[in-house]
Amino acid sequence: MLSRLGSALATAIVIGFGMFVVASLLLGREGGQIYIFGATINLYEITNLLLQLTVITIAVTILLGIFNLFSVHLRRVGQRAGGWVYSVVLIVSAAAVLVLWIIGRQDVNRVLLDTVQLSVESALSGLIVFALVYGAYRMMRRRVTWSAVLFTLALLVILIGSLPLPQIAWLTDFRAWLLAVPVSAGARGILLGIALATVVTAVRVLIGQDRSYRE
Repeated sequence: MLSRLGSALATAIVIGFGMFVVASLLLGREGGQIYIFGATINLYEITNLLLQLTVITIAVTILLGIFNLFSVHLRRVGQRAGGWVYSVVLIVSAAAVLVLWIIGRQDVNRVLLDTVQLSVESALSGLIVFALVYGAYRMMRRRVTWSAVLFTLALLVILIGSLPLPQIAWLTDFRAWLLAVPVSAGARGILLGIALATVVTAVRVLIGQDRSYRE
């Protein structure tokens, strides 16, 4: 009985705060002013305070995640588990970045970002090319279908069109059109899908259908 009452109370609180935030954001700063007992209360400012508290809560969860990361890898180092050397590298790197950020050496952090992280990301991006080529090879070897042929042709156009050769200028132009029109349309469709999924999730929370926050 108490668990059901607590669940209903949690659902009511979430729905109430959600409706309050949505209504105040729709009304805006001017339309969100109400008068109670001669005092003016701006609902928009209250909503900003709630959003700031949410940001602080997210920051605290990130800090807890960092502490958990350190604890897990320190445990692996202490137990000499498999890959503990990589755990040492991770702990030292993370601790160095945190110390540099705390003492205000943002210039050193920027150098580390430009020289280390961007280099690693560029190397990983380069490996994507080999993964795509190998994937196209596996698809064509397993079964030749229209989708596999289309994927392979698109991959060849993108890769060959990236070469700085004047003899294939037409292919370079076609590659640019392919990236600007079909690929951009697909990316926008994915973003629209994410936006719709976010709206649907918010609506489910507001009407009490999604109660994952109680777990």
